[in-house]
Amino acid sequence: MIIPEHEAKILLSDWGIDVVPTERVDSIMNLKANADYFGFPVVLKLSSSRHSHKTEIGGVVLGLDSYEELEKAYVKLDNLKRDIDPSASIIIEPMIEPGVEFFLGIQRHENFGLVLSFGLGGIFLELVRDISFRLLPASWLDLAEMVEELRSWPKLKEGFRNLPPVDMDELLTFLDKIGDFATKQKGLEEMDLNPVSYVDGKFVVVDARIVKKE
Repeated sequence: MIIPEHEAKILLSDWGIDVVPTERVDSIMNLKANADYFGFPVVLKLSSSRHSHKTEIGGVVLGLDSYEELEKAYVKLDNLKRDIDPSASIIIEPMIEPGVEFFLGIQRHENFGLVLSFGLGGIFLELVRDISFRLLPASWLDLAEMVEELRSWPKLKEGFRNLPPVDMDELLTFLDKIGDFATKQKGLEEMDLNPVSYVDGKFVVVDARIVKKE
């Protein structure tokens, strides 16, 4: 069973994990009210339990900067919803500042149990495949070794180009919290958090996919 993005973010937030604020919208009036609350630019997404890879189906519209753009995007996603998953929700969230983007994944291995994967996220996940793995539960030493296995870590910890240095203690705290969340979720089969953005000294989940056993 795929948990829709907005519900997955509630689960994470309830665990004390920072997520991008997300609201469901079901009308133009509600849409504009949320845009006013968040402030432009905003993002619209289709949050579905049938289609978790939203970008591939055209279910994400980024950088909406005006009411006109917002309404057009809403109509587009509403039509998509009617076509592929009438039970889906349309959600709105603020565009966050650019930061270092990471990927965190959980997979349940039939022999080893839960496996945590961590590496560069966003478009770089498939481009460079800079990822490391650890079994859960994992100690802070395990997590630190996993981070240091990344080819990109020496540059990320110092600050690469215009990106801020990534604080190791903050990162380990975040990874430990994700590991704790994963091991205590009943029926968790998979979880993809991508991207997780490091902005203003903290890690924020921008998109989340959680799969639980039926």
